[in-house]
Amino acid sequence: MRANVLIDGSKILDVGDRQPADGDVVFDAHDRIVTPGLIDIHAHVYHGMGVYSIDPARAGLMTGVTTLLDAGSAGSLNYGTFHEYVMPQAREDVFALLNIAQMGVHGYRAIEPFVGDLHEIRRIHVPSAVQCIEAHGDRIVGTKVRLTAVLADHRKENEYAGLHGVVEAAKRTNLPCMIHHASSAIPQPEMLDALRAGDIVTHMYHGRGDGGFTDPGGAPTDAMRRARDRGILFDVGHGVGSFDWSVAEPACREFGFWPDLIGTDVHAFNVGGPVYDLPTTMSKFLYLGMSLENVIRACTSVPARAIRLDDSRGWIKPGFTADISILDMQEGNVELADVEGDLRMTDRRLVPVATFKDGKLFRCGK
Repeated sequence: MRANVLIDGSKILDVGDRQPADGDVVFDAHDRIVTPGLIDIHAHVYHGMGVYSIDPARAGLMTGVTTLLDAGSAGSLNYGTFHEYVMPQAREDVFALLNIAQMGVHGYRAIEPFVGDLHEIRRIHVPSAVQCIEAHGDRIVGTKVRLTAVLADHRKENEYAGLHGVVEAAKRTNLPCMIHHASSAIPQPEMLDALRAGDIVTHMYHGRGDGGFTDPGGAPTDAMRRARDRGILFDVGHGVGSFDWSVAEPACREFGFWPDLIGTDVHAFNVGGPVYDLPTTMSKFLYLGMSLENVIRACTSVPARAIRLDDSRGWIKPGFTADISILDMQEGNVELADVEGDLRMTDRRLVPVATFKDGKLFRCGK
């Protein structure tokens, strides 16, 4: 579809064949891809807290992304600083999933002393999470838990407390929750059965065989298929350990189990590779055979609906926020790496050119 988009201040005024008037400022996007502002539904941008998070600017407008969802970097004890000092400073719109662990994500296994989110069961606290969400409902759009044995000091009861707590807090606040489940003591079917329609499971193509998301033949498990049929959403959540070509290729190409959401899980340990940015992650799914239209939807309208922001963003239509991303489809041989360092060669990739945020133009890469 070719059309002119008229922006008036921070809102989209018209989409169609209306021609520029005298005095209008024109951005020529001829032969480029114009999309709603890209939404990264899985990022870590609580800059200055812990070792994980990066400055929102490194994952935002300079990469074509206008809206960032921080996936559990903060819990109820430290969310306030995120809300008061990091979010207002960002040029991007930053929203959050609140970690059910009160301190959120604050450690990394390669850095001593390591303390995981769920090491202390008393810090898995539903009442304080609910209170924090109710106080900051303009920015907190759901809850998050990371279910991995090492993050719970290999205590199964701590993982179960995290799963039950995150779902309970989500129920009490009528919001979705996101579940990270990898190398967990909780069986995958049991984890999936605890979720409700609209909840999100991330890291869907991780290659960790213990509780992985495919059977030995590469097919998605029966539990995954049932969960999708019930309305559970699946996010890529690439990260530093959760996107493996050997899992993604058969799941997508042979069994048609494509992601609902394309989130990067970008943080300090992967922003320099293999994640880099959202357009690079999007390009990996073009390589796998996902249509350009569906790749774009997985970073615009679908995440907007998932976190209930679809009354203002996710589409280019009159009355919506003037958040627009402009991309080039560049041709030429490019290497795309998974988390194991395995490479695939593609002949095309998406590259961000510019973004409009609230109607203001930003050149990407700057």
